[in-house]
Amino acid sequence: MNRISVFLILSLLGLSVLFTGCGSESESGKNVAVTFANSSASWQRNGDTIKKTLESEGFAVDLQFADSDKQQIEQLKAMIESKPRCIVIGAVNSGALGEVLKEAKEQQIPVIAYDRLVMNTDAVSYYASFDNEGVGQAMGEYIEAALNLKSGAGPFNIEVFAGDPGDNNAHLFFSGAMDVLKPYFEKGQLVCPSRETSFDQVATKDWNPKNAQARMEKLLTANYSDGKPLHAVLSPNDGCAGGIVEALANKGYSGPQPIITGQDADPAALENIRQGKQTITIFKNPELLTSKCVRMIKAVVEGVQPDINDVKTYNNGSITVPAYLCTPYIIDKDNIDMVK
Repeated sequence: MNRISVFLILSLLGLSVLFTGCGSESESGKNVAVTFANSSASWQRNGDTIKKTLESEGFAVDLQFADSDKQQIEQLKAMIESKPRCIVIGAVNSGALGEVLKEAKEQQIPVIAYDRLVMNTDAVSYYASFDNEGVGQAMGEYIEAALNLKSGAGPFNIEVFAGDPGDNNAHLFFSGAMDVLKPYFEKGQLVCPSRETSFDQVATKDWNPKNAQARMEKLLTANYSDGKPLHAVLSPNDGCAGGIVEALANKGYSGPQPIITGQDADPAALENIRQGKQTITIFKNPELLTSKCVRMIKAVVEGVQPDINDVKTYNNGSITVPAYLCTPYIIDKDNIDMVK
């Protein structure tokens, strides 16, 4: 073999290694991992939307859903081992991921918390969500206006529900609403016959509508069987609101239709609003949040600062996490058609 042939072979081998290396670097630079809770169809839709959008722009996306915090931890271990450029988490249990995310921080893998803030870890880089305290505030203000509380009306009977204790958003919804309503409890304009108004007393495990229904049925039996009217129920989401509506029907409640709040604009809740069984829902446009999250992911992967509009509110127990908060909307029977 002459020198020219040897040179050509070596050159071709060198180019092959070079191009192979470039291809691997490109793929690793577009690798994103997403793990979401599997608690509702909306999580699945949002995860699929993020995956399809990113893949259309050349990203490789490992999307997984978890039924428990243990399963999500195992998913995260495998994801971290694959060294993606970014991990996005819709937590099953916001307080259960601190230990596993230590490795992500050591590997310098950015972590984005989606909708639910991951608690008690400094490994979270950014948070994409809605103004969750504002959601609760909007519920409280609706009750305030509907009952004319600012003008001194009352007393009115109200029962209070909250979401799952393991979801940080549940605490934010509750505090936002109760910050508005608490002064009216203190003035006697709002009265809770069950006397259950603290978060621990009114939390709904797993956001399960059946748990909300069972508690509402007990409240009706214990406090309203004598014909006492129920004027309002602070419900944290549409699932719980649906359980509350079922409880009212099952117990044959015949008093005035209470104000019942909710959030998520679920189809069943929208139908209940049309029928006058639920009063409002808070619409958190999923297309808006997934779009903002995709933009945040792209910025992180490209090494630039993502859009942020809150750097003070979301302390997770270890750090204050920079956030982008989308704006929710109140939906009632008058504007229900804006939800497609």
